[in-house]
Amino acid sequence: MTNQYENTLRKLIIELIGFSDDTEYKISKDRVDKWKEKREIEKKKNKGILLEPKLIYYSDFYDLKTIIEKNWELFKPVLEDKKRFLVFFKEIEQFRNTLAHGRKLIFSQESLLNGIVMDLQNTLTIYHNRIEMKDDYFIQIGLITDSLGNSWGKSMFKKSKVTPVLKVGDEYEINIEANDPKDREIVYSLMSVNGKFNVSQKESRFNIKIDNSLVGKSMWIVAKVSTPETEYENVDTSRFNISVYPE
Repeated sequence: MTNQYENTLRKLIIELIGFSDDTEYKISKDRVDKWKEKREIEKKKNKGILLEPKLIYYSDFYDLKTIIEKNWELFKPVLEDKKRFLVFFKEIEQFRNTLAHGRKLIFSQESLLNGIVMDLQNTLTIYHNRIEMKDDYFIQIGLITDSLGNSWGKSMFKKSKVTPVLKVGDEYEINIEANDPKDREIVYSLMSVNGKFNVSQKESRFNIKIDNSLVGKSMWIVAKVSTPETEYENVDTSRFNISVYPE
């Protein structure tokens, strides 16, 4: 759960500041260089393949606090109360230290941890809904990423300008990041506009072996998230384009 908190903060930083290597986070060059070193080590471990190319995901936990504090005016509309954010951050820091030293959290600590993580996720979703003039009831796709380093989303920082080029037989990974403000079970779906490819699952990460059903110079893929158990329609969709060559 502490990882969920960290990565939700990273998603928020991407949303409000960006994720390219030259993004100005108002953090020291030495720290950014450390992130790049960690990313390069990860790349070597995976034999030249980067499962997560975005640099911010190689930052340390404490870097996230520094970025948010130094860019508080950007984060204020979302987090609203700086003191509250710092108190929660300190609690997560203590939980991380406990777990890092091989100790388990007691029940009350686990409950508080879950509450802080859910609060942050809901805060982000409510902010999205507020700026888009929606009620605080509906699921939303935040970001779609693939194993080639591409990203698609509604923010200008998230839109990949490159169409992924694949061929039949390739292994391709797609991850859909979504949040439901009421924390209901989410079903994730991917489908091609030609109707030949359609898969749904409860996991956000898809591992796809490209086959002939996806061959096309410009193949649109629709990503869909929904909460089937909801008494009202609770769905969000987004789409992205790929090129797939035959063998």
